Amino acid sequence: MLDLKELKAFVNGFSVLHIEDNDALRENSLKLLSKFFDTVYTAPNGKEGLETFIKYHPQIVITDIKMPLMSGFELAQNIKKIAPETKIIIMSAFDDKEYLYQAIEVGAYRFLKKPVNLSDFTQILHDAVAIIKQEENLQLFDRAIKSIFNYQSSMVVMLQGSIPFLANQMFLTFFDVATIEEFIERYNNLGSQFLEHKGFLYNHDDKSWFEEVYANTQKLYHVKLQDKEGVMKHFLLKYQGVPQKANQSILSFDDITELNLLKLFDEQQSKNDENLQDRNALFKLLGVLQRNDAKVHLHNYYKGLSIANDAIITDIISDKIVVLKTNYLQQKAVQFEQKSLMVSDALPHDIACDTVIGISFDRQTIEFKNLHFLATSPVRRKTIRVVPEDVHTLSLFVEGKKFQGETKIEDLSLDAVKVELNALPAGLNEETEVILDIVLTMQKQHTIINTKAIMFRKYENKHSFSIIFLFKLQQQQKNSLLSYITNRQMSIIREFKGLQNG
Repeated sequence: MLDLKELKAFVNGFSVLHIEDNDALRENSLKLLSKFFDTVYTAPNGKEGLETFIKYHPQIVITDIKMPLMSGFELAQNIKKIAPETKIIIMSAFDDKEYLYQAIEVGAYRFLKKPVNLSDFTQILHDAVAIIKQEENLQLFDRAIKSIFNYQSSMVVMLQGSIPFLANQMFLTFFDVATIEEFIERYNNLGSQFLEHKGFLYNHDDKSWFEEVYANTQKLYHVKLQDKEGVMKHFLLKYQGVPQKANQSILSFDDITELNLLKLFDEQQSKNDENLQDRNALFKLLGVLQRNDAKVHLHNYYKGLSIANDAIITDIISDKIVVLKTNYLQQKAVQFEQKSLMVSDALPHDIACDTVIGISFDRQTIEFKNLHFLATSPVRRKTIRVVPEDVHTLSLFVEGKKFQGETKIEDLSLDAVKVELNALPAGLNEETEVILDIVLTMQKQHTIINTKAIMFRKYENKHSFSIIFLFKLQQQQKNSLLSYITNRQMSIIREFKGLQNG
């Protein structure tokens, strides 16, 4: 038997109408039904029962058959005309097959013989509510689909496998066809209309567009299409399966041509700082990701250790501030670094989030401002970088002369070292060969690296300079440095775990 408390919680918000001409039975049923339904209506005959139903529209109706003024079958017929979704339970002291057939004809949910077993009765009520909830969810889904088709400005097409079978007017107008059948006859394959562009979705020799999206549900793809006027358009495409509909799916195309992002996918134009600083386009693109509930990834570095987790955009404020929801681990990493990198396949470049406004551990949110695209990103690094322990020394020799200023290693890898200098040594330029004498200390063990290096890049800070030197290491030196980096990375992991727990 169902627990009455559980049943009461399950049927919360539902109402029931019981029609019974026997006053004592009606009173008893009122007491029983009121134990788990907050709203119970009763009526002594079919006529008053129908009037009560029209006034209050309860989701469940329980009725006797033989009653004054209107029988239970007549009542059921009238209710089904008004609200076909109503669940009607017909009760009778007789189990005549003719009554059962009539109950089926009028669309009754169940036919019960009196007296009714309490356990069976509560189970039937539970099942009726469960079906109503399921039907309501399906109706919500159907309304959502119709809303997408009829009210959104996006192009939407439904697929059976990879074949379109239904499309909204925006889609048909774009391809200058009257029906989806005409589209299939004219173009045959939808993917044939996806134009080739680096970083975009289109048919490849090794994989079709549909194989790609089918394997990556909910992922956003960039697509380039040509409209009926021959104008190139840029869309974000989203693929999602239809619940309870095997092999059916929905494609939605969000037109982002006005953001003028195609140039950011072009390697030459993307080097243009003016393109990368287009903050208006950046925030509009983030708005599209937010509307599509698309996941992004946040990347941070704790002393060189990469911390990366999923995040979703929950709010965009005045095209200046973005609010993201992520997990506690990423929040702690952002709290330490006071900035982050946002990465997504839907972005033409990684986005630097330079300023943290606030972190809410209760809401699992982070607010950032000062966002901009990056031409290059540390996320693309092929080698591991670590920040050494404070106990280290570095001596720099330029043209055989030792630099007498202050030096500090910011981070290092097997390929390079980034060094902070309080001044620039004379004769130090790009491609200048230097000698580096490095002593790294960990757990009282010393790793000594004496090697030639090439100056690769220079960054000017407020009161110092950061210089990247590319190593020219011998194999033995590489082995020693690799051992140090591995041990240092493990030490940083333990340190970050302690920070997380604290």
